[in-house]
Amino acid sequence: MAVSKEATTLRTFEAHSDSASSTSSTRHTSGIPGYIARLFEHDRLDRKLKRHHITSIAFSGTVGVGLFVTSGELIGISGSAGCVVAFAVAGLVIVCVMRTLAELVSVRPLSGALMDYPHTFVDPALGFAVGIMYWLAQCICMATLTAAAARVADDFVPSGQGLTKGQKAGILGGLFVVTLLSNALGVRIYGRLERVVKWLKIMLIIALCVLMIMINVGVGGHAFGTTNYTQNALVPSLRWEGFNGSSSTSLNNTPKFEIPGDSGRFLAVWTCITLAMFACMGGDYVVVTAGEAEFPRRDLPIAARFMYLVPIGCYIFASFLAGFNINYMDPHLFHPWASINSPTSYSPFIIALQYTTIKVLPTFLNGCFLFSAYTTGNTCLYIASRSLFAISQLYGNNFIKETLGKTNSGHTPMAAIIFCSLFGFLAFLGLADTTYNQPILTLSSFFTGTVACIYASECLAFLRFKAGLKRLETHEIFSRDDDVYRRRHYRAHWQPLCAIFGLVACLLIVLFSGWPAIYLLHTGVPSTIKPTSYLIADVVGAYVGPVLFVMLYVVYKLIYKTKLQSLRDFENAYFLPEFDGEPRGEMGKGWRRVLGEVWSLVR
Repeated sequence: MAVSKEATTLRTFEAHSDSASSTSSTRHTSGIPGYIARLFEHDRLDRKLKRHHITSIAFSGTVGVGLFVTSGELIGISGSAGCVVAFAVAGLVIVCVMRTLAELVSVRPLSGALMDYPHTFVDPALGFAVGIMYWLAQCICMATLTAAAARVADDFVPSGQGLTKGQKAGILGGLFVVTLLSNALGVRIYGRLERVVKWLKIMLIIALCVLMIMINVGVGGHAFGTTNYTQNALVPSLRWEGFNGSSSTSLNNTPKFEIPGDSGRFLAVWTCITLAMFACMGGDYVVVTAGEAEFPRRDLPIAARFMYLVPIGCYIFASFLAGFNINYMDPHLFHPWASINSPTSYSPFIIALQYTTIKVLPTFLNGCFLFSAYTTGNTCLYIASRSLFAISQLYGNNFIKETLGKTNSGHTPMAAIIFCSLFGFLAFLGLADTTYNQPILTLSSFFTGTVACIYASECLAFLRFKAGLKRLETHEIFSRDDDVYRRRHYRAHWQPLCAIFGLVACLLIVLFSGWPAIYLLHTGVPSTIKPTSYLIADVVGAYVGPVLFVMLYVVYKLIYKTKLQSLRDFENAYFLPEFDGEPRGEMGKGWRRVLGEVWSLVR
C-alpha cells in the first residue's frame, strides 16, 4: 500500500511538472508558470556560485559591526547578560524566519525569490512592496555600514578627537570606489573574494574569543573574574543617558529621568532585542543568490538551514565572553540617547584591552573592524543590485527592463550595480554629526524596520504556501509528508510554529522599535538627553520604512486591482521542472549527514 501511494504521488508530481512546462508560455497570472517563464526569459545572470560561495556572501553580509561595536551599546543599555539575551532572542527570530525560507526556496529556487513568495502565495501587490523595500533597505544598509567604517577610523587617532571631516570624506570616497570595482568583477571572482572574507572574519572572531579569555584570567595585568555576571549582569534600571562610571553603591541615588526596577530591566532588554536584530539580519542573502547559484535547489535549502547558525552562534558566544571583562557602568560605552558620549572606541573588545598593558592590539583591531564594516557594506551592494535586477524584470516597463534589467557581456548587471552604488553617497551624511552618530542610528533603524516587514511577509507567504499544500492533501493529490516531497524538497520541522513565531515577533519589532524616542519626547527632554530633533529622527528612522511598505502595497493594489491569491491557484506553483535535473548529492544519514552539510558550508 505504501509503495502504491508513493508511486501515485510521484506520477502526480510528474504530471503537474509536464503541465507546468507545457503551459508556462501561455499563462501569466498570480506568479505561476507564465510568471516563471517571463522571469527566466530575461534571466541572464551567470550561475557560477557554489555552495561555499553562497554561504560566504551571506556570512560576510551578516557579520559587520554588530558584534564588534554594537554589542558594547547593548551592554551599556541592558548589562552583560542583557546583551547575551538580546542576541539569543534576536537569533531565535532569525532561526524561525530562515527555516521558513529554507522550505520555500527548496520548492521555488527562483531569481528574485524573496518577492516571488509573497507575490505567488499572498498577493502580487505584496510581492511588489517586498521587492522595492528590500532593494531600498540594502542600499541604505550599504550607506550605513560605509559610514560606520569611517566612524571606526576615528579610533586610529590617539588623542580621541577623531579624524577631520576631510579625512573622513577621503575614506568614504575610497571605500565607495573599491566597493563599486569589486562588484563589477563578475560573480565568479566576487564569490571567491567573499570566501576569503568569510575566513578572515571567522579567524577574527576566534581570536577575539581567545583574547577575552586571556584578559579575563589576568593576561595584561588585570583579571576581571566573574563579577560582571555575578553582580552586574543586568542594569538596575533603564537609564537613558547611561551610567557613565557610576559605582554599585551610588546606584541607589538614581536620577528621576529613568525607568527603575524590573520594568526598567525588561524594557532595557527588549530595546536591545530590536537593536540586535540589525546585527543578526543577513541570512536571507542566501535566497537572493538563487539567480546565480549553480545548483539552487540542491544548495540553497541546505545553506538557508545552517548558514545563519554560524554568525548567530558567534554573536552569542563572543558577546558572552566580552561581558566578563566589561559592564554597563563603563564610561566608554556608547549610549544612543545621551547628549555626551566618549570620543574613543565603543567596541567592548577594545575597551577591555584599554584596561590592560597590551597597547598594540587596539589599533590592529580597529583596522579589522573597519574591514568588517566595509566588506558587509560591499555585500549589501551585491544584494541590492541583484534585487533591483529581479524587480526590473518582474515589474518594470520596457525601458527599465532594457536598462536596469540588462547585463553586460559577462552577465553582470552593471547598470543595476552603478545605480545602487549611488546610494553610497548617503554615507556622507555621517559627516554632518559626529557627537551622536545620528545619521548611522537613523539609517540602521530604517533598515531594521523595513527588513522586519519583509520577514513578516515571508512568514505569511509560508503559511499560505502550507495551506495550499494542505488543500492538495485533503483532495488526496499529494502531501507534504510524502516521501517524494521529502526527497525533492526540504521539509522544515516545527512548522507552522516557526512561521507564526517569526511573523508575530517581526510585527512586534516593527511596532515597538521607535518606542524609546517616543517615550522621551512625551516625558520631556532634559539636558542629559540628545536634542529633540535627533529624537524625531529616531522616530522617523524607525517607522518611515514600514509606512512606505504599506503605501507601496496599497498603491499597487489600487492601480492594478490585485486580489488575494486563491489556494486553488497554487497547484502548479509547487512544480518547477527546470530544476529537476540538478544533482542531489548524498552525504549519509543522521549526524554524518549533518556534519557533512555543515562542512560543505563552512569550507
